[in-house]
Amino acid sequence: MNAVEVKNLSFSYGNGKPVLRDVSFSVSPGEIFVIAGLSGSGKTTLCNILCGVIPHAVKGEITGEVTVANIKPAAAGLSETALRAGMVFQDADSQIICTTVEDELAFGPENLCMPPDEIRRAVDEMLAEFGLGEVRDLDPARLSGGEKKLLTIASALILDPPVLILDEPMSGLDEEGRIQVRTAIEKQRSRGKTVITVEHDLKLVTYADRWLLLKDGGVAACDTPDKILSRENLLSELRLLP
Repeated sequence: MNAVEVKNLSFSYGNGKPVLRDVSFSVSPGEIFVIAGLSGSGKTTLCNILCGVIPHAVKGEITGEVTVANIKPAAAGLSETALRAGMVFQDADSQIICTTVEDELAFGPENLCMPPDEIRRAVDEMLAEFGLGEVRDLDPARLSGGEKKLLTIASALILDPPVLILDEPMSGLDEEGRIQVRTAIEKQRSRGKTVITVEHDLKLVTYADRWLLLKDGGVAACDTPDKILSRENLLSELRLLP
């Protein structure tokens, strides 16, 4: 069974202009799947639909069928969807709300009323996995860009969702930060997690299993990096040459 199934998905924000047009694709469990395209191609909107932000927090006209980890985000609540699909937004600072790294990790489980001993265990596991143990008591504002991104990824994964969605996780990071994030992403694949990541720079995601290329809200291609890279005319047309 696919981890993500999207069939004939179309969406507009209510102004009549479609942002997504008849989008269909599937993602297998344990796959790293990249959504790429120019600004305005519908990448972030698609992620917001997969994690339930649309239609629960952002309204619009949506048609088609979306299934993520055996639930339909449009029908499930945001809390239930968060247990199936963890979302990490592009701007880490906008997602971090607590005054210590440890509290930030505990925030999601506390809101779901997990037992305190389970929360402590989960926080310790995330601190160890993401190399954040030495900064557990620091204000996240004092972290490097890479550390902030790792914290937001860990905060999404602490609820153990089978699907992780990352909106341009390399944005604004130096080379060291990019290496940290890529290592974290590839580690999730080895754990059997499905990772969907939005990116506009294809050079940064050659390690992915497949790329979905969007153009004007529709699917232009969906294939392995090697096969898409061999289609220079397509990449030139989409202005996505790596």
